[in-house]
Amino acid sequence: MTNGIQVYGTNWCGVTFGVREYLTNSHIPYDYYNIEQDRHADEFVLAMTDGRRRFPLIVVEERVLTSPTLDELQQVLDAYRVRASDSQRAGNGRSGRR
Repeated sequence: MTNGIQVYGTNWCGVTFGVREYLTNSHIPYDYYNIEQDRHADEFVLAMTDGRRRFPLIVVEERVLTSPTLDELQQVLDAYRVRASDSQRAGNGRSGRR
């Protein structure tokens, strides 16, 4: 099942790690796509960034963010009223794919 938030990046990217950590610590579910291991994810990033690999690329509903600050990300989450899921608040499961 796809969540309303998708994070595209690499495991070695500190900014990608920071975004994932922020979402996880905020108990906000997301799907993670490693562009080095997922050809379709890599193609999506290239299509959304005019052929350049810029990451993390984050999709919140239909909004696409490229390398946002955590403040910018939170503003978009607030605008779309994205909150922690009930199952995450209860501690049932983890966000994202590894």
